[in-house]
Amino acid sequence: MKRIFTTLIRRDMRKVFNVRTLFIWSAMSMMAVFFFFATSGKTSLLENNKVEFLALFLAQVIFGAWAVLSIYFDLISSDREQNVLDCILCAGISKPVIFLCKTIAILLTSIILSFIYLAPVTAVIVFLSGNSAHFAVLIQYLAPLWGYIMVYAALGMMISVVARSTKIALITCLACGLVLMPRFFLLIVDGLGNVFHWSKATIETISLIAPGVMMESLAHYAGTIEYLKMTLVFLASITLLVACAYCAFCKQDELNYSE
Repeated sequence: MKRIFTTLIRRDMRKVFNVRTLFIWSAMSMMAVFFFFATSGKTSLLENNKVEFLALFLAQVIFGAWAVLSIYFDLISSDREQNVLDCILCAGISKPVIFLCKTIAILLTSIILSFIYLAPVTAVIVFLSGNSAHFAVLIQYLAPLWGYIMVYAALGMMISVVARSTKIALITCLACGLVLMPRFFLLIVDGLGNVFHWSKATIETISLIAPGVMMESLAHYAGTIEYLKMTLVFLASITLLVACAYCAFCKQDELNYSE
């Protein structure tokens, strides 16, 4: 059983880290460096020896949803279409085991993606400041970014399960990425708030559903309470999405859907 777990996890990790993933995340890491120079990140570092949160994560706030969903949207649907899932099931491996292996693969790859994104901009910060202590930035922000990526990864996996078709999953992920863009999502929530006469507190709470909005809020209210709130929201979102994906995956039959 241990060998089966290892084999499936390694296979899923290789599937995630394809050329498309490396290209997208190389571009994201370069955009992180660009936005660090284009915003007040460099000025704040040189004048105040302070690393601004939003200067590091602006690329993620704007493009993070699409960047993550474009990696995980076919995690299960492509296996189903290519008959790989049928072969694995015929080998006597149960659906819960398959799903668990894919979840573990997502956890591990999300950590690696977080490191790929933060490593170049951290190196730039250390080079400009001449202070190796700024390597702590990589450690300090690795966990929040990991949680942020995990939310979208879990959403991508759930869509991949429910949609069945890779093409439908891709279209759905693109639509979700658009809706969850912070500015667009805030406009939607504000519009609904005006229609249903929600209070300002209610609007602010609902807006935190979008991970990008939560990350952006940390730029203005960074502190222990805010990080704890973000952790709880991300954890609840990940748990709910993974649970929904698991229930749907286990209840689905696989007959003739790959043909």
